Amino acid sequence: MLHALWRFVVLMVAGCALATALTANAAPSQERVTLQLKWRHQFQFAGYYAALFKGYYWDAGLDVDIREAQSGEDPIQQVLSGHAEYGVGTSDLLLLRQGGKPVVVLAAIFQHSPLTLLVRRESGIRSLPDLVGKRVMIEPNSAELFALLKRSGVDSDALKIASHTFTANDLIAGKLDAMSAYSTDEPFELKEAGVAYDLFEPRSAGIDFYGDNLFTTENEIRKHPDRVRAFREATLKGWAYAMQHQEEIIDLILTQYGERHSADHLRFEAKVMERLLQPTLVQPGYMHLARWQHIADTYASLGLLPASTSLEGFLYEDVANADSERNRRWLVITLAGLLIFAAIAGYVLRLNWRLHASRERQRVIVDAAPLALFVLSDENRIQDWNRAAETTFGWKSDDVRGRNMLDFVPPETERGALMSLLDDARRDKSSTRSGETWANTADGRRIRCEWRFAAMPSSDGRQSRLVAMAIDVTAQRELESRLQLMAHADPLTGLANRSLFYDRVERALSLAQRHTGHVALIYIDLDDFKRVNDTQGHEAGDIVLRTIAMRLRRLVRESDTVARIGGDEFVILLQEVGDREAAMAVANKAEEAICLPIEVRPAQFAHVGGSIGVSLSPQHGTDSEALLRSADAAMYRIKHGGKRGVACAS
Repeated sequence: MLHALWRFVVLMVAGCALATALTANAAPSQERVTLQLKWRHQFQFAGYYAALFKGYYWDAGLDVDIREAQSGEDPIQQVLSGHAEYGVGTSDLLLLRQGGKPVVVLAAIFQHSPLTLLVRRESGIRSLPDLVGKRVMIEPNSAELFALLKRSGVDSDALKIASHTFTANDLIAGKLDAMSAYSTDEPFELKEAGVAYDLFEPRSAGIDFYGDNLFTTENEIRKHPDRVRAFREATLKGWAYAMQHQEEIIDLILTQYGERHSADHLRFEAKVMERLLQPTLVQPGYMHLARWQHIADTYASLGLLPASTSLEGFLYEDVANADSERNRRWLVITLAGLLIFAAIAGYVLRLNWRLHASRERQRVIVDAAPLALFVLSDENRIQDWNRAAETTFGWKSDDVRGRNMLDFVPPETERGALMSLLDDARRDKSSTRSGETWANTADGRRIRCEWRFAAMPSSDGRQSRLVAMAIDVTAQRELESRLQLMAHADPLTGLANRSLFYDRVERALSLAQRHTGHVALIYIDLDDFKRVNDTQGHEAGDIVLRTIAMRLRRLVRESDTVARIGGDEFVILLQEVGDREAAMAVANKAEEAICLPIEVRPAQFAHVGGSIGVSLSPQHGTDSEALLRSADAAMYRIKHGGKRGVACAS
């Protein structure tokens, strides 16, 4: 009996082992793919490491090999040649696409490109034309830098261009005059080496591109659509995690990929990347179709692309039909609303002569529509008001029925515009009319509404009713405004950037010429700012820059402009200034404000000064470049004469 029982147990154990083995053999294997980075391992690629080591790729059925860039190798060509399925590239991908390369962008990781030109301050290179004849190291696929050079009047053939070594050692050693770099990376190396530097950023010339775009090929999307979708979703999940758990990912990088960069270096990357990725403002991977069109137009204006370049097929289909995840729901609802709107209009027209019998059906359809829909009489009085209209505007149907919508929906300043839309819709009964205005809500707020109106004749053939649809686009417009502001503002201080500053100067000069007035520029270069960074840290340096920006803003009028155009360089534009003495008075006040102590930590203060130059139009120039050169020359007289003071251009 015991022997039989023992045999049964043995057979059961063997059966379980066999079942386990069969189950393991039947389990689907992970799809192995390679991600080609555009640089060496560092925090720049934190989201990919998070997706790998947090298991997001594995959960998506993917076994991902993350491959770093090698010196002398073009990372994008690694993807195009089939050595990797996915890659990280600059906005140069657009040029490759137009050149016949089948690249497709899956997501934009950096909302603002970190690509920049880095120069040693002691080289004397103060503007891009100073690079002519100099030794410059530029990495592959850096068209935005060549666009910056071309916009500044510098032909790339006039430079001595060297292949990129993916290190700043040659620049630190003085073997190079400039190099392409990431603002998140190499500046830390120069700071650690005690080398003063300057950055020339494409954004300062109005070239604001995406950076570190995740891409693949048409072939990968055609053959493995599910794999592409899974890889993209896992990657973006990894980026969201990485930016929320920076210290954890820094430890992971040091453990898994060695200590090529120190922990402090990786923290420097993470801090700068927060300003470039905008993780609290937009979701990882956010792309705006109009922004890509702007990039294409910028290339076209510089002769790098033909005019009216098509983006068809360049953006991954999951995002090509929508500007962003934030707008996706709005677009779906809009499409559904338009279809319902068309159905309602067609239904009502077909049953026009049986109006009384169909009124209840019309009411049900209107009431169930997901968008704000209501019906207006020929006197613009509300006859039907659906539940979505109650949600959008706040008024109940019983409260508005019979009231003239022009009496309470539009603000007084918008009443004329809305009335014009209504009149146009009644005159042209063959098509819908659309427009956008502000609208009131029951709780006193104002929302931005996109309107659609279509005429609907009544049964007697004389009166004309209107079907109206309203969409609340307030959040969308606010997002667009914030993105527009970001493109023209210095991210650290909130001041105007170089691009906006030049635009303001040209406008001020044009206005001054018409009214025979004067424009003044005050050029400020901080003294001893490097000492603050070196002895008290970059965080203290940032506090100094923000504090000085705030003090300078308080000195000028609303019509004047304060801009940050370099690391520690500020410019004040004074419009319609009376004379030289008035401009010098403002400059002297600026110098006094800068010299005041700045508390960077409790009971710990930083002290800086300012070397300031002043120029006026038309005495010292009639365009922005001439005025800036004159003010810069005056500033350098102070700088070389002992610092801290004010001088006017001669």
